[in-house]
Amino acid sequence: MSKLKLPAATRDPAQGKRDLDEFGLCVHEGFVEGEQLKLIRERLVEQADLECEYGVALLSGQSRGGKTWYGHPEPGAMPGWQGIAGLYNKGRVFIDYLKHPLFAEYNAHLFRGASWHLSAMTGLIVRRGAEPMVVHVDQQFMPRTEVPAYLNCMLCLTDFEEVMGATRVVPKSHLGGYPPQAYSAERGAYNPEPIDTVAVEAPAGSVIFFESRTWHQSGISTSDKTRYSLTTLWQQHWVKPMDNIALNLQRGVYEALSEAELQLLGFKAEPSGRIECNSPAGVQNTNRKTPYVPELRQGSAARPVALDGMGDRKGADDEAKAMGLQAR
Repeated sequence: MSKLKLPAATRDPAQGKRDLDEFGLCVHEGFVEGEQLKLIRERLVEQADLECEYGVALLSGQSRGGKTWYGHPEPGAMPGWQGIAGLYNKGRVFIDYLKHPLFAEYNAHLFRGASWHLSAMTGLIVRRGAEPMVVHVDQQFMPRTEVPAYLNCMLCLTDFEEVMGATRVVPKSHLGGYPPQAYSAERGAYNPEPIDTVAVEAPAGSVIFFESRTWHQSGISTSDKTRYSLTTLWQQHWVKPMDNIALNLQRGVYEALSEAELQLLGFKAEPSGRIECNSPAGVQNTNRKTPYVPELRQGSAARPVALDGMGDRKGADDEAKAMGLQAR
């Protein structure tokens, strides 16, 4: 049994933020309850089952880091892990969940007031036989940063028990470096030396928050009970998102979202990035509209599509001021 100490679960966001600072994680109980929790779980299960039926499921014996494929499950056997990606495209109930006010509170605290938006939203299903993932951090591919790049928020749609492959962590590991890793063609990424981790057990409706410098891994499932969860990964605005949401978001979903909802998904232009319109009716920044400008040549039929009110210098100056830039 691990001797590592986890913070006690809480319903107080002030305590949760203190735990996040001290341990690199916190467990916020009762984050989602009642009918909302039921609707999220039912929609996720329905989507997952149909993706298997239609042969488009994301499946693995471990997780996305292991041997992974898209397709049907093998006849008579479900793999230990299934991911349901891009949930922002797969039901209004998921968009409504993103608007939970405590996300803004935790993100503002962790990112020290810097602008943030969604990086990825994925459903996870863990069944008997799931194997552990390599111990890693969510920003393993970048140098360690003073402020974490991401905040991972795992909603427990069922109880999380150690025997169900509950997520395992190394408390306070966010205060040091990254876990050592090696790679081989046979094993993929692995930890060359054993690392002591502890399972985070929590009741359904809880959210396990862990920042992107905290060491963690998926656990081993030896249970006949299925573990369902939903992860929202939030990020500082300057980081390349895990999902290219501006490209991934389906047209019907984009058109149904409010400006505030689009901003949660990263459609607000920041000094470090923006979206350029790629078709006459293409997706747009919420705060910096752009004309559609294709390749233009003499004699070609291609034409740009301008925006109403374009062309006056005052508009450019106002836009630059709103972006915090100096117009030239």
